[in-house]
Amino acid sequence: MIVDRLGRRFRNLRVSLTAACNYACNYCVPDGKRLMKAKYELPATEMLKAVTLLQQAAGIDKIRITGGEPLVTPKFDDFLLGVMQLPLKDVSLTTNGQLLLKKQDVIKASGISRINVSLDTLNPVKFKQIARSGDLETVLAGIDAMLDMGLRVKINMVPLRNQNMAEVLPLLDYCLERDIELRFIELMRMGHLLTGNGFQTDFLSMEGLLDIISEKYEFARTDAPHDSTAVRFRIPDKGVFGIIANESEPFCRACTRLRLSSDGNLYGCLSNSNHQYIGDLLDLPPHVALPRIQNILVDALADKKLAFQGEVTVMKLIGG
Repeated sequence: MIVDRLGRRFRNLRVSLTAACNYACNYCVPDGKRLMKAKYELPATEMLKAVTLLQQAAGIDKIRITGGEPLVTPKFDDFLLGVMQLPLKDVSLTTNGQLLLKKQDVIKASGISRINVSLDTLNPVKFKQIARSGDLETVLAGIDAMLDMGLRVKINMVPLRNQNMAEVLPLLDYCLERDIELRFIELMRMGHLLTGNGFQTDFLSMEGLLDIISEKYEFARTDAPHDSTAVRFRIPDKGVFGIIANESEPFCRACTRLRLSSDGNLYGCLSNSNHQYIGDLLDLPPHVALPRIQNILVDALADKKLAFQGEVTVMKLIGG
């Protein structure tokens, strides 16, 4: 087992199927241009090999499929069906939901039981302003379809002080009514938000969020798994919400996450642009590839920070 001095190890793997995205959210990209796929991206078969080797080398037991936007790539179907056949404790999917209706058959056939949908507002005008693409009605219909199929749905919202702060309570109401856990994700100093005024202008802290929620609901902090990214709160007789408090209460000291980019690079830390390429190891015999990957994982674990510091890397490119 590969462990650092804080007892951290890799258990959760986030797999970015593609760097491409059908949205251009203004907190992700500054210029309104959609993220495109990498010059060379691993095919589904190679990504499944990588997952299998990382599972053997590090003891990975949880996978989250992400992007970019994972549903836009043609390899989504084969990867999802393939990864669900691996001996993993948990497989989940993060998507913006725009293509859920088109992909509901393969999602149902795969047997996946958990899905996170990124949704920052229930206001169609605000939706267009933030996502700069897509339409809200289709996303909401996709969420309903997932609930009807029996999937456990969570919604991720990035609260922005000057853009959607008024949407905090309406979106929380929407989730509580449907037994959906809402996760508020504090704005992160990634990509173009690492410098300039954009981060300070729109950042809303956990304290600020709780002040807004307390205007309508009473709540108390509740338990969360040791390596959870979220601080969780329970509203009596209503449900649970969480806050991923990257700035207010960083979870770095308990982080078990490893990221595999669509072009075959491993990232040990979201707040560190260091990466190691493993694409050239995937066709080697396992007894040759595994020791090399374990050496790479030692370096990747050493890249982990003690607290979130931000990074120039665009989070979406590495499965953030």
